[in-house]
Amino acid sequence: MGTGDFICISMTGGAPWGFRLQGGKEQQQPLQVAKIRSQSKASGSGLCEGDEVVSINGNPCANLTYPEVIKLMESITDSLQMLIKRRVDARFLFLEDLSPLPYLQHLLGDTSLLIATLANQLMS
Repeated sequence: MGTGDFICISMTGGAPWGFRLQGGKEQQQPLQVAKIRSQSKASGSGLCEGDEVVSINGNPCANLTYPEVIKLMESITDSLQMLIKRRVDARFLFLEDLSPLPYLQHLLGDTSLLIATLANQLMS
């Protein structure tokens, strides 16, 4: 599975949840979130594209085929809990990530345009 952080995602209200999965045992690929629909329960829950699904409502997913995962998802009526693994290299920009920028600016001189461009690229 590689390195990453484990995160619990919860959604309520029943399907549609607003995400698509890919992978599975028969494809010899981890089950991952392929797509998140904007303005969906999934987008509001913190689920991200590329997240690896470890379990769904307490059911481990490592040995499930894609059709088995779909059957499991279709059996969920109201509440969905997912344990996911998020890659450490997932692209997020937090304010604390910008803290070294003044130090870099001091080392490199007046690079405000370079820093603004870098920040914009990280956020896009």
